[in-house]
Amino acid sequence: MSKPRRRARNPVVLEEMGQIFSSPIVLFFLGILVTFLLYWRTTAPSVLPGDSGELQFAAWGFWLVHPTGYPLYLLLGGLWQHLFPFGDPAYRLNLFSAVSSAFAVGVAFLVFWNITRARGAAIIAALTFAASPLVWSQATRAEVYALNTFFIALLTLWGLKWVAHPQPRYTVAFALTFGLSLAHHRMTLLLVPAFAALFVQRLLGMKINFASLLKRAALYGILAALPLLFYLYIPLRAGATPYATFDLSPATPIVVFENSPRGWLSVILGQGFQGALGLDAGTLATLRDAPNLILAQFDPIGIVSALVGFGALFRQRRFSLAAFMLFGFLTFVLFAGAYHIGDIADYYTPALFFTSISIAVGIAFVIQLLQEFPATRNSTMPTIALLAFFALLPLQNVFNNISVQDRSRHTETRTQWESWLNSDIPTDAILLTNDRDEMTPLYYLQLVEHQRPDLIGLFPKIVPDARYSNIVSLVTQVAPSNRPIYTIKPLPALTLHYSLDSADNGLSRVDVTPLAPPQTPSNAVLGNALRVIGYSILNGSASAGKTITLGVQYKLLHRLKRDYTFSLQLFDAKDNKIAQGNDHIPGDKEYPPSKWQGDEILQDHFEVALDPNLPMGNYRVMLRVYDAADRAELGDLTEIGEITIEE
Repeated sequence: MSKPRRRARNPVVLEEMGQIFSSPIVLFFLGILVTFLLYWRTTAPSVLPGDSGELQFAAWGFWLVHPTGYPLYLLLGGLWQHLFPFGDPAYRLNLFSAVSSAFAVGVAFLVFWNITRARGAAIIAALTFAASPLVWSQATRAEVYALNTFFIALLTLWGLKWVAHPQPRYTVAFALTFGLSLAHHRMTLLLVPAFAALFVQRLLGMKINFASLLKRAALYGILAALPLLFYLYIPLRAGATPYATFDLSPATPIVVFENSPRGWLSVILGQGFQGALGLDAGTLATLRDAPNLILAQFDPIGIVSALVGFGALFRQRRFSLAAFMLFGFLTFVLFAGAYHIGDIADYYTPALFFTSISIAVGIAFVIQLLQEFPATRNSTMPTIALLAFFALLPLQNVFNNISVQDRSRHTETRTQWESWLNSDIPTDAILLTNDRDEMTPLYYLQLVEHQRPDLIGLFPKIVPDARYSNIVSLVTQVAPSNRPIYTIKPLPALTLHYSLDSADNGLSRVDVTPLAPPQTPSNAVLGNALRVIGYSILNGSASAGKTITLGVQYKLLHRLKRDYTFSLQLFDAKDNKIAQGNDHIPGDKEYPPSKWQGDEILQDHFEVALDPNLPMGNYRVMLRVYDAADRAELGDLTEIGEITIEE
């Protein structure tokens, strides 16, 4: 019995299937799926510190966040949190970033495809962009930058479509997308010079009636302005935001968001961050580091490909596109240098997008040269081999960075805060830290999961008011509330004014009673600026072989202009130095000498180890105050008293 013949494959069907799966739209959705799976696998599972934690609770309640408000993000993120039942609300907003980033990568592929018309080059460049450490990190945590990247890629797509085919539908899409992006993040305004460079050549080549141009400009301006109505979210939700005011007591409320036209404008205009803009030495340092940051995203092969691509645009006489990419890249790099905030690296993401465009052009250009070379013109294998080589760009990013970017097991923030909240913290206590990022998870657990709503978490600069500018002045303001005060970590600055007692739960109780007078008075003066009131041995008496803690109290006579290092030393009768305390800047970076006020008494602490063979007797206590940078001293090495070494 003969075997049945296999049905021959229909070459027409195979060709049609190949065309379907190589279609840019199909590749667009495949790119979204692949990158989303990567991001989903590495997304943080719960609440996070910093801006992420703030967004996680603010979006859930449709409340307010720090300037500039991000109303569109809060609306979309809040709806996402309530509609999709995946994990806790914090995880859902982390996942929202994964979805936003995946769509940004998909749109980026369409941008690269429209520029190069080379599928392989566009796919590799899109995946390289997706797996760059900075973009990847934004996809795994609740942040505003993933959605912003999506809007920038979409604006670029509409802009390219309009340049190729100047039709009203693309202009309308561009105007609406521009307005929506501004309703999310005003970073988009930095793209105006880049898009002007992209459009200018096409506009100059068009015959447009001036009156008609004004009408169209007005229409598209209205379309771009309509999404800005989302900023009405801020006055509408200001009164409903539970943390707009912290009512410590009737006498000491802390107003974080002022529910008034002035307060709304302060949020929308970002007035609290205006002081962070400026050109200084930090700008030059940031700009010097920029090449290393870009290199870390793409490695040398990617950077060389980008340079080749930028050069290829000039060879192809695509000057408008080259100017668009150059202006877009430089604008964001320069802005990152002039904007002095902690998470400024995230502002480089658009620069990475423009670099990825150039990478796509570079790969496509090299492949074209290979295909035109006589020895390889009629063979597909060299092209496949070259694409496989360039595919190492995204693959090495994935393998090199997955251990760092994988946040799927990062539950330490929730674990730490829940251990504190489940401990014996007294009712209505105030929890303090000097870092705002460390406190936002508490607000999430209180407002979203209703854990310990009686507690109040505070940090310096919670409002732009000098009374809350540092941890010492903050405690001074909240102490009259008579609430128990705890710190969630060691804060050396507070020991200048208060005693701190460690608790079993890892927190420290702040004793706000006034400092006790020193055991040994002193009237020593250093540099006509600092008076030593006296000192005390805080841990008993002094004896050989013991480490004593000396508390030295100061009062300013004149404002100190330097952050001096203080050195306490013991000398015997023959002027031999027999012991020295720990040299340090009192108050550390939080409340150093240049911030001290003239009306306050401060108690500094020195740990002094005494030699076991030290003879009994009296020893002189000497104080030296100097600037570690240039060794300039405040006065001389000055005797402030004596201590007696006992048995």
